[in-house]
Amino acid sequence: MVHPGKSRSTHHTVRFTGDEMPKYKPIVSDSTDSPNYVSSQSYPGQDSGAPSPEAFNFQPAAQRYRHNEQSKSMSSQLMALKQANQRLEKEKFNIVSEIEHLKRHLEKEEAHHLQHARTAVAQAIQGMVTKCPVSDSMFSQCSVADLPNVVSRSVAKNAPSRNADNKLAAARLMRDIAELRQRVAQVEARLANELKRKRQAELDIIRLRKELSSTKSFVASLRMPPLRKQCSKFA
Repeated sequence: MVHPGKSRSTHHTVRFTGDEMPKYKPIVSDSTDSPNYVSSQSYPGQDSGAPSPEAFNFQPAAQRYRHNEQSKSMSSQLMALKQANQRLEKEKFNIVSEIEHLKRHLEKEEAHHLQHARTAVAQAIQGMVTKCPVSDSMFSQCSVADLPNVVSRSVAKNAPSRNADNKLAAARLMRDIAELRQRVAQVEARLANELKRKRQAELDIIRLRKELSSTKSFVASLRMPPLRKQCSKFA
């Protein structure tokens, strides 16, 4: 009964003593005859066998992403090394072709100068023979004595300037050949370095692929359900 001066309480509580507690039927029976439809893994106290996430800090997704990024970067580096290798090969081919061209040009110049010298000597000898007075013997003491001087004077008319030009041209060609050989050596050294970097990049890509494969296998093994223990009744 509620008195008119007092407000009604919004909370209603019921207290039971130990003897007045209601008797509830347990859900799981202790009898071995009744089947157990409740799995042991549904209870919080049972261990499912799966590793606890708090036990270790494992991030397979981040590790897989990092491996993918490293693989992409190594692939891009390998592509850049291949392009640099192609450029160096092309530059080496051009330099070798230029060296061969200069060698052929030098050989032609040497042959031309040699032929020109032979022609000048022959013309000098012929002019000396025509200018000498006709005597009873072609091999008189005067003609033999005058032969070197006449030949040297005839050759020396145009020889100094042409010889100097030929020497300068030969010196320039030899200098160009030396510079080209030096450039070839530098290109070969760069090519060897690029090939070494390319091989190292290929080895790094192989290693990253192996690590990525092992990571994927480990992630797949973690996603598999744990094996349940076989009951002793069916063992």
